[in-house]
Amino acid sequence: MNQLPIHFFTIVLNGDPFIRYHIEMLSSLNVPWHWHIVEGVAELKHDTGWALQNGGQIPDSLHRNGLSIDGTTEYLNDLAAKYPNTITLYRKPLGKFWDGKKEMVNAPLKSISTEALLIQIDNDELWTKAQIETLHNMFLQNPSKSAAVFWCWYFVGSELVVSSRNCYSQNPSYEWQRAWRYTPGSSWVAHEPPILQNAQGQDLARLNPFTHFETENAGLIFQHFSYVTKEQLLFKEQYYGYKDALKNWERLQSNKNFPALLREYFPWVKDSTVVEPISRFAIKPQAKLENGNWIFTSSKREPVSTTIIKDSVKIIFQENRNNNLPKIVIDGIFYSNEHRGIARVWTTLLEEWAKTPLASNIVSLDRNNTAPKIAGIKTRLIPAYNQADYQSDQKLLEQICQEEGADLFCSTYYTTPLTTKSVLLVHDMIPEILGWDLSHPDWQDKKRAILQASGHICVSENTKQDLLKIYPQINPANVRVIWNSYDRSTFKPASSQEIIDFHSKYGIDKPYFLMVGPRLDYKNAQMLFAALSMFPAQHGYGVFCTGQDQNVLHYGRTKTGSQVYNSRLENKELAAAYSGAVGLVFPSVYEGFGLPLVEAMACQCPIIAFPTGASVEVAKDAAIYAQNPEDLCAALCEIQKPKVRRELISRGVNRVNQFSWTRSAQAYLEFFSYMAAKGVYNSANLGNASINSSFIRPI
Repeated sequence: MNQLPIHFFTIVLNGDPFIRYHIEMLSSLNVPWHWHIVEGVAELKHDTGWALQNGGQIPDSLHRNGLSIDGTTEYLNDLAAKYPNTITLYRKPLGKFWDGKKEMVNAPLKSISTEALLIQIDNDELWTKAQIETLHNMFLQNPSKSAAVFWCWYFVGSELVVSSRNCYSQNPSYEWQRAWRYTPGSSWVAHEPPILQNAQGQDLARLNPFTHFETENAGLIFQHFSYVTKEQLLFKEQYYGYKDALKNWERLQSNKNFPALLREYFPWVKDSTVVEPISRFAIKPQAKLENGNWIFTSSKREPVSTTIIKDSVKIIFQENRNNNLPKIVIDGIFYSNEHRGIARVWTTLLEEWAKTPLASNIVSLDRNNTAPKIAGIKTRLIPAYNQADYQSDQKLLEQICQEEGADLFCSTYYTTPLTTKSVLLVHDMIPEILGWDLSHPDWQDKKRAILQASGHICVSENTKQDLLKIYPQINPANVRVIWNSYDRSTFKPASSQEIIDFHSKYGIDKPYFLMVGPRLDYKNAQMLFAALSMFPAQHGYGVFCTGQDQNVLHYGRTKTGSQVYNSRLENKELAAAYSGAVGLVFPSVYEGFGLPLVEAMACQCPIIAFPTGASVEVAKDAAIYAQNPEDLCAALCEIQKPKVRRELISRGVNRVNQFSWTRSAQAYLEFFSYMAAKGVYNSANLGNASINSSFIRPI
């Protein structure tokens, strides 16, 4: 029998319709429970006194003698009568207000006489039965855990949610504290944010909590329907003094261009909180608006994951930072070699982080004046990397990390410090999978960086699986998949004039197929030319190759006799090249991610691709897949059919909406914070590890 009963508490005023959701979930629980419901008006004092400065007030229209006016009072009366042993109501005498919300949340505590799991379920916060039972089991299996914090899907419309983190509504320094291990003598010393102290005066949420990462990994992301009804907006407009809240919210509901910044609609939001439609995410809302009525889906369904976390992680953020975010040193070494795809990825990430509080905690290392200068990011000039003396470079990086007080080190390629924890961005496992000479110094650097890293970020699920196959000693729990994305301001359909100017500049006088970064190796440019040699109208088409690989030019012209155009392109020209092409041909037999696929979809350029794991993961049904020259020849014909083109473009537009640098940058930030709080691998043991060569497949 479970020895830890659950005591839920809710403070509510005018809670319809969401107050009606919870009882189905609660009554189905297989653990002992009690629901404490505190109804009434809280005076604007103590925790919520700030609302008075905004013009907040409590007009008579918000209440009836201190209770609800929307049917909540009557519903709760019926509920308490039906569940007299498990539901307790707390109210002030008619006409009286509570002395702030702190008095409201303390009211139930005198009724709890034993150790219990105390869970706050706000009126508009929806949990499932499986989530609550998973949480209960986590506390049973981890008796030292004092509390738990959570992420939520924060709804700002019936179909809109906040998609970013470490921002308004998703501030991990206090949101969302919702579960505590209660012991008699504990009391609330604050409600916004909630602070429950035990009899020894310790804040339980800071003592030894389950972190955001642990609860998310267990599927415990609840749904918060905070700004979804006009009544909610009118209440916030009056009670909290949010001027024109309803009018601005209605503007947000009618917006058609997403992602959108919430601050453009809610002026009290000061950061870069991002809003997107719920349809872009693989979640099912617990409440849906249908024909003007709110319909609740089953509150008993399973969460995404029911993994029980047993390993202890003390706290998600370092406490020695003013903004509670980790200090990170980033080595810009890749910029000293090339400025291709990897450089674009890092530049975009730095630009995104520059918009967040993390900016002040980043130090970018500029190797010999080769890295870009990002406004808001501190830059430190250091010498170029000497691969022949990597040990000295490690000592230099470690010295810098110590001087900067770094919690984490990241390299844009494969440099490493001596002992500072590092997170490595793994773009691909091409050398290992394709059987290249791994004794080359570059790949020795890579192996060293992989084995020394405390955590790894992979740009695709395919890359993650390859990493774990090649290096089975890596802990999968510390590997995250975070997709790359594209520059939305640049990669979009070009205008007719931009396409004409592009064609004129490069002398393009016939329809062309586009290849981005082609080479006669695993990039497989030869497959397109083999297909074109079988193409009935080959001489009526050209091939535009970005980059300057003379082998590709010679091979293409010799093999097909077709016009082969070639040039390095800046991003704006590349967008015009995508927009004007018959299609992108991307025959690469191995990709870590495949940025051209995302860019092409954004520019409404149809795609033909080789069916590699990463390419299929990125493009899904927005591409035609061809595995040999014969199939590719057929695809070159198929992609020109109007119906096929329209379908591919439409699918590409839908697919590309799944990629966002803002979301990816926030995911990096969360993982950095998690890894800053974790221990490190025993790099002395891993240093001599060999790779699993059974997965090598020479091309």
